Formats: sequence, C-alpha cells, structure tokens
Amino acid sequence: MIVAERENLKPVKILIDTIQIQLTVWEDQKGNIFVSTTSICPQGIVYFATTPSLLCQFLESSITLQTLLDQTPSFFVEISNESKKVLYSTRDIDIALKCGNKKIKELDGNFPVEIWQGLNGH
Repeated sequence: MIVAERENLKPVKILIDTIQIQLTVWEDQKGNIFVSTTSICPQGIVYFATTPSLLCQFLESSITLQTLLDQTPSFFVEISNESKKVLYSTRDIDIALKCGNKKIKELDGNFPVEIWQGLNGH
C-alpha cells in the first residue's frame, strides 16, 4: 500500500503557486507519484498518491482536482498544518480541497505541459 508521508517524498515540480493554492508533484524512492495541495476540510496541506494516468487526465483538464484526490489508489493521506501532521483513512473522512471543483486550466491558464520532463528524471 502506498502512503504519502511527506518526509519520504522529494519534490518534482511545483505546478501552481498562488495566494489561493499551491499544487506540487512529488515522488518517493520507488518512483511512485504524489500530489500535495491545500485542503479546507480538514485544514492543511494534503499529500496523496496518484497514478501517471490520473495525473495526465488532470493535466489535460479532463478531471478536477477533487477527482484527482478522490481517485487516489491509497487508503491513506497525510494532512499537515502548523500544529500537527495526521494520517487519515480516505474511507473514514471526506476531504474537501480548496479549488477542488476546478480543472488545471481553471486554476492557472498559463500552465506548461512540460511536467513530464521533470518526472522520474526525464
């Protein structure tokens, strides 16, 4: 099972960094892909696993940010804030993302598609 624990992740690419939202792609030592973004409930930064296929769908604006999270292949996500970091079971809690109802092009119209150049050292 893939668990997004921030200490074990290295940043690959910051996709969006605005006042409203920060969206970053990460990977672990095994090459698994993770995403972090702003969560409004529970409040903090959520780290979750994804797949290349789901990430591509998101980058092509085929799915929303919330759908990307909801389709995570992992049962656990990490949510960190100023006071604590907690692993949550996705079966036990509904996580609402800030700007979760938006697709990538609605979040940042100038988004470059060259993300794949940064993944897995390519």
